[in-house]
Amino acid sequence: MNDYRKTIDINASSNRIYDALTKGVTHWWTTGSEDASEVGKVFVTHFEETYNHIRITRLIPDRCVEWEILKHHHANDELSRKDEWVGTHIHWNLTPIDETKTRLDFVHEGLQESMECWEICEAGWNFFLDDSLKPYVETGTGQPFQHCET
Repeated sequence: MNDYRKTIDINASSNRIYDALTKGVTHWWTTGSEDASEVGKVFVTHFEETYNHIRITRLIPDRCVEWEILKHHHANDELSRKDEWVGTHIHWNLTPIDETKTRLDFVHEGLQESMECWEICEAGWNFFLDDSLKPYVETGTGQPFQHCET
């Protein structure tokens, strides 16, 4: 089975996208996130009761961001496994096309079609990449999940 992969061309510099992936996660993924800009740091993301503990494993400014999922709980009663993301890796590779356009190659390594959460996660990544990250770095307005502190 193949990992989840997506390639998109974004009308923004690789620097702007890199900043969004490291310092601006709250503007396009979830408002329930911490800063993700230091190798070795474990940051937490919240989508109400769903959460991730993510270790930043690699940062190459304006080129590459890599994360490892250490802890995951998917709060969905339809799923028998709530932790399918544990041990998966997320890769963001940025290739400048020109000064104002960048190709983003995204891979969620280990997120596979055989997983129970595949359809939910595929739809989620498609939304957050196409409808939130891309517009955020192009226009300044994303559509992050609005996490409410309890």
